[in-house]
Amino acid sequence: MTVELQKLLVEVAESNWEPAASELLARGIEERIVAFLPSRARAALGPEEAAQRARVVAWERCRAMVDRGVVTATWGYLANVVRWRLADSVRAEALRRQRHPLTQVIPERVDERVPVELGPLLDSIALELTRWGLSERRARGLLHEATDGARFERSAIRSRLLAAGATRSQAEGLAWLLRGGAANPSAVARLATGQPRAEVFEHPLIQRWLAAAAGLDPAFVGGRRGTGSLPGVITPAPSAGPGLARTA
Repeated sequence: MTVELQKLLVEVAESNWEPAASELLARGIEERIVAFLPSRARAALGPEEAAQRARVVAWERCRAMVDRGVVTATWGYLANVVRWRLADSVRAEALRRQRHPLTQVIPERVDERVPVELGPLLDSIALELTRWGLSERRARGLLHEATDGARFERSAIRSRLLAAGATRSQAEGLAWLLRGGAANPSAVARLATGQPRAEVFEHPLIQRWLAAAAGLDPAFVGGRRGTGSLPGVITPAPSAGPGLARTA
């Protein structure tokens, strides 16, 4: 075909890609581009694959030029675009073939860890809160509000508890009991790693958070700050029965 690419682009643009004009452009791509593909691309990709990729690249570029109103391109420009894109494909194919082939089936690693359920951990915290003076219904209600949401950051837990009617010190205490911090693991994290329940809830920092969550430490504002179980202030009731609290 001796028709210039510019003329074919003008015709498809004016005819809005009618079949006759489109077929002439496709024929030109076949005769001026696909027929003169580099031998390296044919060898690396295979004759049919290289030809098909060239057709797609050339046709997409012609569509883009017409859409932008650029109809002054030549066959040489289009041929260079196709060669550059095919060269990229050849390099990608060469890299793919350089990868080490899989010669052995690697066995999947079996995770033998037992998943930790949150429910029993929250039950332990609810029971402990009853020793600090909360009724079981109130303790479980606060824990339900604290964990009833998609986000589990301390700020999100605190916001949910405040909306449910908890005091700010209670919300802070429960948020730290459930989420903790980088240097101060929460009660949930300690229980989940297998620490004995008695050891967890006898920790001074955990007791400070429990006191705040039970409403016994209105000065608590988060972390290690507040009165908590400091000597002479607050201690949990004996484990003889829930719902009891005393002051030292």
